Amino acid sequence: MTRTPPPPPTPVTRRSCARRSAALALAIAVPTGLAACSSGSSGADASGGTAKEITVFLIPSPTEDAIKARIPEFEKSTGVAVKVVDAPYDDAHQKMLLSFQAGKGAYDVVQFYNPFLATFASQNALTDLAPYTSASTAYDLNDFVKPLQEYDTYDGKSVALNLSTEPFLLWYRKDIYAKLGLSVPTTWDEYLANATKIQASGLASGQIMANNASVVSWWWLQLLWSFGGDLQDSSGKVTVTSPAAVKATDYMRQLLAVSPKSAITATGDDATTLFTTQDVGQMINYSGYYPVVTDTKSSKVINTFATASIPTADTKVTELTGWNIGIPADSKAKTTAWQFLEWLLSKENTPKLMDAGAAAIGRTSIVTDKAITSKEPYIALLGPASENGRRLPALTSWGQASNQIGVAIQDMLSGKTTTQAGLAQLQDDLSTTMGQ
Repeated sequence: MTRTPPPPPTPVTRRSCARRSAALALAIAVPTGLAACSSGSSGADASGGTAKEITVFLIPSPTEDAIKARIPEFEKSTGVAVKVVDAPYDDAHQKMLLSFQAGKGAYDVVQFYNPFLATFASQNALTDLAPYTSASTAYDLNDFVKPLQEYDTYDGKSVALNLSTEPFLLWYRKDIYAKLGLSVPTTWDEYLANATKIQASGLASGQIMANNASVVSWWWLQLLWSFGGDLQDSSGKVTVTSPAAVKATDYMRQLLAVSPKSAITATGDDATTLFTTQDVGQMINYSGYYPVVTDTKSSKVINTFATASIPTADTKVTELTGWNIGIPADSKAKTTAWQFLEWLLSKENTPKLMDAGAAAIGRTSIVTDKAITSKEPYIALLGPASENGRRLPALTSWGQASNQIGVAIQDMLSGKTTTQAGLAQLQDDLSTTMGQ
């Protein structure tokens, strides 16, 4: 089975991380009048609507290709026609938002990137799927661990389904580890120690992760959470001047000293390219890059790399991202739309979707299936990652906040400002963005 990921992007089939972050910020700024123009509280209404044809909005990706490949079987067994429309990632979410604002039910099913879930759901643009999932033995919601169930929720409502499971993983060079007698690190201190030894050996650069301003917020958040911190406290107050935030930032600076010179501006794509084409001992990146790392046309590490769960520190947590799929609140065929989703993503049919080339979905029945994990071992790691999983902040202001974090962390890593001064300014900026 060959599975190519949703976000993060591959160099060949995906948009750049910078464009993705900019698109998120732009789309979040668009729908200010959506709640007033849409169906109000109908996002909580799962009732109504059958049709002989439904329209499914997808985003160009291997997952879209896999869904298209599965559709004829659904059409043959149900008599329901499925019309697929799509738009490039850079335009897709804004196009969906404008459709939701019009409220004419143009789409019955929509595929979207998880950070957009808060934007859509806060505007009552998505149907609450709980009445469907709770009654479906075919879908079997209990086949997902709690963090993956929460991945699909906003304000306590289940408004989407999991279309991919994309945690951070540790990627490492088995051959370099063996030559230096290194063990797989289980803590961030051990990860840094390994990187330092690899760098000093001259065999390879010590490590790589993304530091580009467009995406560094995601890697920094992982470390912030690992070291026991968070963006906000329980009252909602921004807390990025905490000891954990200082430690996370200084730790990233230490890693830069044992990284390739270009690491300071590296995106997730760039990090993967460095890992697969040059000598880099280890990498922290999303599981979605697996097909890139194993691409026989471009990767030189196919037979020398392995994956493991990411290291931990004060808190055992793994950041998750990926695709969601849901039913717009203005769909006039919700019942038929659910019939399609229940069939496509049922416990029985999910492996068939993955066989068709879709990204891995972290169902317990998938990650514990030895027939699957023996062929692609990284899928087994989706289980423990999901059990400790945490998605990116479900904030309507996340696009702007992510950009602010990225610029601030980049300035601190490049030496334009000190950690203390940079975090103090970031504290003020995020407090304004988050309305404090």
